[in-house]
Order: sequence, then C-alpha cells, then structure tokens
Amino acid sequence: MTMTKIIYLLIMGMMFFATQLSAKTSKYSASHYKYIGTFEKKKSNQKIESTMSLENLQKSIRKRWVEGYDISEIKYGNGKWIAVFTKNPKETHQTYIVARRFSVVNNLLKKYWDKGYYITNVEHGLAEWIVIFEKNTSYTNQAFERRKKLDVFVDAVNKRWKENFDLIDLEYGEGRWTGIFAEGTEYKGQAMIIRSAWRDMVRAIEKNWKKGYHISNIEYTLGKWMVVFSRSKNNAAQGYETAATMEAFTKKFEKRQQEGYKLIDLAEGW
Repeated sequence: MTMTKIIYLLIMGMMFFATQLSAKTSKYSASHYKYIGTFEKKKSNQKIESTMSLENLQKSIRKRWVEGYDISEIKYGNGKWIAVFTKNPKETHQTYIVARRFSVVNNLLKKYWDKGYYITNVEHGLAEWIVIFEKNTSYTNQAFERRKKLDVFVDAVNKRWKENFDLIDLEYGEGRWTGIFAEGTEYKGQAMIIRSAWRDMVRAIEKNWKKGYHISNIEYTLGKWMVVFSRSKNNAAQGYETAATMEAFTKKFEKRQQEGYKLIDLAEGW
C-alpha cells in the first residue's frame, strides 16, 4: 500500500479554547496552562507519577521497572517531570540516556541501535534531554531531524515521509525542533497539523478523526500546537482530556483507566 502523507501548515489566531473528551468547553479559562492527555479505548494497567526533579523521576523509573512496568510517556511541564508507566505482558527491555546536549545523544545512537535498541520517547526540560530506548520493538530502522526554523523542519519531515519513515515523537530543545523517525511501525499514513490556537486545533482534530486519522503525538512550543495524526488498521476509539493541574489530570486519568482507556500521549501548553 502506498503511504499518503500530507502536511498542513496553517497559522491561525491567538485565542485559546480548551476541550474535554466529549469536545465540550472546559470549565476553566482556555488561556490558562493545561495538560492534554490523549486516550484510546484499550484496556491496560497504567500508572502516572510526577516529581519536581529528574533525579526523583529516575528513582520512580527504577522502581516501576522492577514491578514490570515500561515507560510509555514522559513529559516536563510547569515545573514537574511526569512519567506514564504501562504494564507490558511481552518481554521488553528499556534503558535511557540523560544528557545536557543532544550532541551527546547523537554520539551514542549508533551504539544503541547496533544493540537493537530504538528510541521510543524523547523529552527536554530544565536543560536536560532524557531519551528512552527499547528493545524488541517492531522498528527496523531509525533516524532523527533537528532544525532551527519551523518551515525547514516541516520540509525535513516531508522528506522522511517520502523515504517511508514515520514520525514517532516531537520535541523542542536547544533552539531546535527535533523529530524522531522510524521504519517498521504499524502506521499506514501520517499527517501533521500546526495551529497557533487550541480551539483551531480542536476543529482540526475532529476533522482528521472523521478522515480515519488518530492522534499519535501532540507538542506545544513557541506558541504553536503541533499534532501528528496517523492511520492504522488497529485504530481504536480515541478521545482526550484537559486539566489545569497535574492533580486534576491524574483524577481524570484514573477515571479513564476504570473505563478501559489507555493514555497514549501527554502534552502541556497554553
């Protein structure tokens, strides 16, 4: 099947609007800081933890690994490091790198790739990069792109799509947009939407859901929301939740867990 991958770049207004899973207006001002979690209707055993320091998060990671949980999402925002852990029934092995400069990560990549480890998540916060690697993924090849200008980054994404790579994670750090790509994913097509206002992104999400695309990644940086949409034959019902604080979001996360939803992405922004 030929992959059709289209990117839309439309910069809209500056008013923000928050929605919950049902796409109804949130109770707090849309101009406020918010966490946004994307959920899929897929039963899983997940835990979410937040700490003020990366050192304490690393302690949580070690503890959860011993309990049989994998890191499925990691995020820094509003002074907190947040990790989502998922109980994985299959045999996997994770490791990670913490570095002040991405150049340090770059110098270590070949070593990890040669051992069969692929990047599954990357995050930048408090001048630190944390890069999660995992063994026994479906990936067969990997690459990354880093660009100072957004339009140049967009061109790099399009080029990778033409080479049959899929965009699996987005992050901004050290003055550059960073995209992590992989071959061998389950995706059958991708699109990326960029908006300045969350209310405009809400409409774009609804539109792409109707087209059969599902959210695979959300990122907010420099006043812009970026959402990566992907198609897959295994797409499950999807929705999202917003909350002004991590405490409020954790309650929504726990409720969604009880309802049989799995958190697949966590974002934060204005």
